Amino acid sequence: MMTNKDLNSIPLIYDWIEMSDLKLMLHLTKNTLKEWCSEGELKCCRVKNKVYFLRQDIECFMYSHYQTFKP
Repeated sequence: MMTNKDLNSIPLIYDWIEMSDLKLMLHLTKNTLKEWCSEGELKCCRVKNKVYFLRQDIECFMYSHYQTFKP
């Protein structure tokens, strides 16, 4: 049986970003996101025919791949 503490650890619906929105936000292609998911770089969740990403996972992925470039 789940307790209130367990329920509080479940991410709420607004913590999830749909693939089409993430593509627009990060200026990426669908194929790039699919490739990262298949390689295990980025976690995703499929609900019916839509793919969702947890906001915290996206932030961790971005910080772990952060690089600065000098012009």
